[in-house]
Amino acid sequence: MNDNSFDILIIGGGINGCGIAHELAARGYSVCLAEKNDIASATSSWSTKLIHGGLRYLEHYEFRLVRESLKEREVLMRMAPHLIRPLRFVLPHLPEMRPKWLLRMGLFIYDKLGGRNRLAGSRAVSLKTDRAGKCLKAKFATGFEYSDSFVDDSRLTIINALRRQRLVLTFAVTVR
Repeated sequence: MNDNSFDILIIGGGINGCGIAHELAARGYSVCLAEKNDIASATSSWSTKLIHGGLRYLEHYEFRLVRESLKEREVLMRMAPHLIRPLRFVLPHLPEMRPKWLLRMGLFIYDKLGGRNRLAGSRAVSLKTDRAGKCLKAKFATGFEYSDSFVDDSRLTIINALRRQRLVLTFAVTVR
């Protein structure tokens, strides 16, 4: 590194570090991002690769968190459609776990909180006739299909890092 001084030093070149560095640089701060290995080489490359709203958080009444996550998913899908793609999930229904009406209501809320500008809404599916049910045990007769998104997380992180070109943002990789 050189002898420059910076307003802010960010340690860690993952998706959060790169995103925060870019945002601060865009607001006029001089930023140095230090990473001991390479951009997106650790946790950001080991993620589930999902951009989701956190369907399971609805069980704990975390409506605001789910709404914010779903809104950000829409923003990311609009900004990087080449990196973030729709992904459909089928959730098989097990009567002893939760009643159908409760799953349907949860997915309805998930759809409404998300706005669904870019993704298809949820729906019930017959696992006896739908191809999603072919590999399941016979006890699974009904399921619920809903949308979230798949992301190429390492590329998203690197693109965030590369967006610095017109900003006062310096990277120092392989630095301890």
